[in-house]
Amino acid sequence: MTPLVQVAATPDANRRGMFAMLGAMAFFVTNDTLVKIAAKDLPSGQLIAIRGAFATTLVLCWLAASGQLRFVNRILSPLVLGRALSEGTVAFLFITALAQMPIGDVTAISLITPLVITALSVPLLGEKVGWRRALAVVAGFIGMLFVVKPTGAGFNAGHATVLVLLSVVFCAFRDLITRFIDPTIPTLAITLSTCLAVGLFGAAAVPLQGWIVPTWQHIGLLAAASVVLVIGNFCMIQAFRGVEVSLVSPFRYSVMIWALLSGIIVFGEWPDWASWVGMAIIMAAGLYTLQREATRLSRPISAAEATVRTPPS
Repeated sequence: MTPLVQVAATPDANRRGMFAMLGAMAFFVTNDTLVKIAAKDLPSGQLIAIRGAFATTLVLCWLAASGQLRFVNRILSPLVLGRALSEGTVAFLFITALAQMPIGDVTAISLITPLVITALSVPLLGEKVGWRRALAVVAGFIGMLFVVKPTGAGFNAGHATVLVLLSVVFCAFRDLITRFIDPTIPTLAITLSTCLAVGLFGAAAVPLQGWIVPTWQHIGLLAAASVVLVIGNFCMIQAFRGVEVSLVSPFRYSVMIWALLSGIIVFGEWPDWASWVGMAIIMAAGLYTLQREATRLSRPISAAEATVRTPPS
């Protein structure tokens, strides 16, 4: 069996990953907002299937326009398939929970993901996580607790909360798998595999959940959701390719800011003082992580750090 090979992260790759993660979170919350509106009337499987069909068509057109259709067969790579399977599971679990819980609560609970990734990146990827960066990640988690308030409805929503927590586990595996995908496979091809997998997961659930004839408003919402979903997935894949996973992961906390803005603007949910405190802590943790990386990048890179390395099996 061919060993998993990862390319050592470079300063430019890490910076790209940070900004790609920030963009991905903004696009994903926009998608979640549109989907939550549609989920008031449509079963989760149906809306995932419809959105997946739109997204797959969009990516195929993008591949054709950019002359990359010849790379479509690369989605059969075991790692790409593994990532797609994880993403399909994440989408179904998350959207099913989103239809039953406030967007802020679902988003906040999902922010456990960076902690899971950071914990797994040490034994699986051999990455070094200093105590300062680990402390910043924990601080971001504490800020999330201020926002979600563990004694409130967010953590007492029964099986919906369990669905979110399960999605976190699959999300962590998805992002770690992305780290090992062959860099010669175009990001658009991986995005296509994601859209196909998510759409198929939704279609598989339709016989169990039923089908409701969608209105043109539903179609418009899901078409728009597919556009921002494709862009978000593209940014997310870029965020984890050739980077230090434990460094980029904390920037996922920015999703809480976008989720709160969505709650205010779309659903009229104004955060209380604790939520604002949580937002401040999350932002401070992210900025501190960025500052620590800037300090680290100011040091010369050794030849050993720039070589291709193979993790122990």
